[in-house]
Amino acid sequence: MRSFDPDDEHPYVEPDEAPGIELDADLVTVDADRALSLLDQIAASLPGGGEVRPGQRTMVRLVAEAVSRRRHLIVEAGTGVGKSLAYLIPAAMSGRRVVVATATKNLQDQLASKDAPTVASALAGVRVAVLKGRSNYFCRNRAHDMGATQLHFDDDTAVPAGVVNQIRRVLRWSNETTTGDLDELSFDLDPRTRRAVTVTPQECLGRAQCPQGNACFAELARDRAAASSIVITNSHFYASHLASGSMLLPDHDIVVFDEAHEVLDIFAELLGTSLAPTRLRTVAGALRPLLGANNRAMTNELVSLADRLSASLQRQVSDGQLTGVDEATQNILERTGEVLTMVVGAVRTLSALDATFEFRRKRALGPAVHLANDIQRLRTVGPDELLYLTSRDREVRLELALIEVGARLESLLWNEVTGVLTSATIPDSLASWLGLPHVPVERVPSPFDYANHALLYVPPAFPHRNHDDAEARIADELVELVQAAGGRTLALFTNRSVMDRVAAAVSPRLTTPVLVQGTLSRQRIIENFRDHAEASLFAVTSFWQGIDVPGHSLSLVTIDRLPFAVPTDPLAVARRQRSDRPFFDVDLPRAAMLLAQGVGRLIRSAEDRGVVAVLDTRLAEAPYRSQLFRRLPPMRRTRDRASVLAFLRDLRGEDHADQPRSIVD
Repeated sequence: MRSFDPDDEHPYVEPDEAPGIELDADLVTVDADRALSLLDQIAASLPGGGEVRPGQRTMVRLVAEAVSRRRHLIVEAGTGVGKSLAYLIPAAMSGRRVVVATATKNLQDQLASKDAPTVASALAGVRVAVLKGRSNYFCRNRAHDMGATQLHFDDDTAVPAGVVNQIRRVLRWSNETTTGDLDELSFDLDPRTRRAVTVTPQECLGRAQCPQGNACFAELARDRAAASSIVITNSHFYASHLASGSMLLPDHDIVVFDEAHEVLDIFAELLGTSLAPTRLRTVAGALRPLLGANNRAMTNELVSLADRLSASLQRQVSDGQLTGVDEATQNILERTGEVLTMVVGAVRTLSALDATFEFRRKRALGPAVHLANDIQRLRTVGPDELLYLTSRDREVRLELALIEVGARLESLLWNEVTGVLTSATIPDSLASWLGLPHVPVERVPSPFDYANHALLYVPPAFPHRNHDDAEARIADELVELVQAAGGRTLALFTNRSVMDRVAAAVSPRLTTPVLVQGTLSRQRIIENFRDHAEASLFAVTSFWQGIDVPGHSLSLVTIDRLPFAVPTDPLAVARRQRSDRPFFDVDLPRAAMLLAQGVGRLIRSAEDRGVVAVLDTRLAEAPYRSQLFRRLPPMRRTRDRASVLAFLRDLRGEDHADQPRSIVD
């Protein structure tokens, strides 16, 4: 395998042969028995001596066979299977470079700091590296250009004092870090601070032209990746890699998508593009100081076009036109493209006053050219693409997403690498949507004793969500359940406004603390939830997955309603229109997956016990309920509130160090 842009001083070296590898020019065979022996060796070295997990051993064999035969594999591995080691060991033993892409930062950090290094330490020649997008790394040249005393943004506006102080903290840290990875900072980074000390790929001057190129943290991370056999990244960056023509990651033969249920939406978005009016203003602000007063009219027109675009998109939303653009918006996009062409041409003809001016010019031109290209793409939408309007960060923006990604992945990915896709929940339709319709989903069940350790509760005679009393009843139900549990509750919602209103109604009626998503950073609020056993956390969106709170701090998960997509969601509408059975092909698989993810927050270890309360009677009464139950763990089900409250009080009174007892009907 050839390396990807390595330094001459650090050429890529293929990993040494390790036990279990038989090499020839085109074939690598991983001996599954030897892979299992390595698994036993690693498990024995873990605190407590590890444990035998039959499902994990099954998955090791599945991955070993897939890697050996170069066949794609999709594995649904229930919570507690230990899927990370199950795919890392045989993949690393192949002697090929493997890229592992995750959907959440928590799993990425776990793989990079624990699981992958553990495997690498047991195999000769295996090296591990983490590679992220360029804007995740501190940019030495950006900081040098800005200066630490007279701080201004690119458009010459002053940086607020609070941000100045944080930038100075980052600058001090930059002299100590060896990676420049901003995720290593011990404090929450203001978005303006991040913007001030990083560059986007379009702004980057590149190693050859940047005066800090040889010391660039992002380039050094790429070097480490090029010299490693296991590269840990995220699915967003992998999608960007494909969109760039496979130019961001080193060449590799195997890709593992962990949390694979997220891949469809991530790729649909990242293989498309987006445009917010703010982006025009940002580009104009970066170009204005370079052009000076004589060319001010062009940058002023860009700002005016941003205002016109914003107003036009707002009008479309008010008129109910959420897909495509009308003639007025199309004309604005056309004129914006023309002005950008003129501005870019004017900046390119400027004489370089000094090296600093030249660097600022190159850094401003990249985003301007990229914006012009995106506008052109927005004006020529393909047959498998959807142009739609969405509100984000308090403004309406244009989004271009792929309705179907399967054909694109067949040409860009599946013919080039062996894919291993795994998650605790795999929607039935995922393989088809991702262009792998002939790849069966292997299912490895969780080893946890759900039948004796967990209850699934749906209240009887509960009002429909659209009923006037629905939110009041949700609040009443939560108060009873949370009081019985003594806090220790993760309350999940499908709508932020509903969450806020219910939290406001519930909190004064409880003696235990209530945390609400959005009042603190994600990391801080999860830490508070873990550290305070009697706390309850009310949350939406990302907290349905990726949050891991094992132990007695969490004994109750509530879900306010089944997580079906909004009926008017443009991308969901477009996918429904392409299906003969839209509800069963589009809506139900997604809802079942999200429901399973939410339910999966409860039992995170073999000792955990608790209740999942779904406050939506459709789970117990709808004709399609069996398909939802099929995707859920085999928990005992009940609609009897009294038995649920008694079970929660029983859990509350137990010493968690005691052996867990079975649920009694």
